[in-house]
Amino acid sequence: MSNFNNPDFAEGLRCQNLGLYPQAFDFFITIESAGYERTFRKCCEMAWSNQLQERQMDRLIYELDMEVKRKNGIAVYNYGLVMEYKRNIPKATELFKLADELKVPDARTALMRILIGPK
Repeated sequence: MSNFNNPDFAEGLRCQNLGLYPQAFDFFITIESAGYERTFRKCCEMAWSNQLQERQMDRLIYELDMEVKRKNGIAVYNYGLVMEYKRNIPKATELFKLADELKVPDARTALMRILIGPK
């Protein structure tokens, strides 16, 4: 999300702070879907904070799969973080490798953390 001054983003944060996670997700996913820099960062943060319902997680995964096809490095990296959190290590490894190939700076560190870390 490139425009943090967006009133919808502020409303999403307000909803999130109030524990209104479905409403916050709706604001964040709408902003991302309409944006040019589709990173899905706030939605991914919500995923690894256990703030998403199953249908919202399904929507996020669908959107992130689309970004993989578009070779959107930052979104691929964020997707990898979600998969690592969900303990889907094979998928996280695949995503971090792709993000590294797409020149995302933190991807190699994340990949090494998975490959070298405790099993």
